[in-house]
Amino acid sequence: MWYYSENHPKSIIKMIKAVIIDDEKYCTDVLEILLTKHCPEVRIESVFNHALQALEYLKTNQVDLVFLDIEMPQINGFELLHQLGEMTSRVIFTTAYNQYALKAFRFNAVDYLLKPIDKDELISAVKKTTPALNQEKMAHLHYLSQNPVPERILLPIGNEIVFVLVKDIICCEAEGSYCKVYSKGKQKPYLLSKTLRDIEELLNNPKFFRPHTSWLVHELYIEKIIRGEGMEIALHGELTVPVSRSKKQEVLDRLLK
Repeated sequence: MWYYSENHPKSIIKMIKAVIIDDEKYCTDVLEILLTKHCPEVRIESVFNHALQALEYLKTNQVDLVFLDIEMPQINGFELLHQLGEMTSRVIFTTAYNQYALKAFRFNAVDYLLKPIDKDELISAVKKTTPALNQEKMAHLHYLSQNPVPERILLPIGNEIVFVLVKDIICCEAEGSYCKVYSKGKQKPYLLSKTLRDIEELLNNPKFFRPHTSWLVHELYIEKIIRGEGMEIALHGELTVPVSRSKKQEVLDRLLK
């Protein structure tokens, strides 16, 4: 989701998906009000007053930004980040204690805000995340402009090199260090000694996306979404692709926009 910036009316800024984690409800209520009033680019996905609930949520849901308290029962903010391991979300610590600042920045924190949170400091902290998020988008657009989407790709299969039209590719499936490419009109998929990442970069096409780490799907061939205990995508040719739990919302946002 994107919004028009009032400060820069000619620019469109990506909405920042965020969660708030603090064991004190009063603190999360205040922060939510401040963000709603002063940081319209932030979309609050969830608010947690229990760190373990937040941990489980973040294991399966991708957000851009985490507002995180440090001193909490059960597990503190640092322990929560440690259990999550490597993550792409950026972190702004919100705490009443200043002695953790050095340790916080070892976790690559965007900022460290002391309670009671000052609105100007909050606005400044959020702005630090916006350039990085939009630089990623601009870098991708630049890459696409320098590397036009191909109409066909060459697939090395055994002793042959097969020409395949991109518009005919239904999906691709990772299989260890190999990859299967399912193409319209072919009964069996092509089996390549390439990774799914290799194929994704070769296609360089925004109509392809990953609903699961092992699958790359061409959105033009999607026939329906199957919503049950585990979401699936039904494709042309009676192919069914799983949607990982962490990708559910992203897939729905993309296909139901």
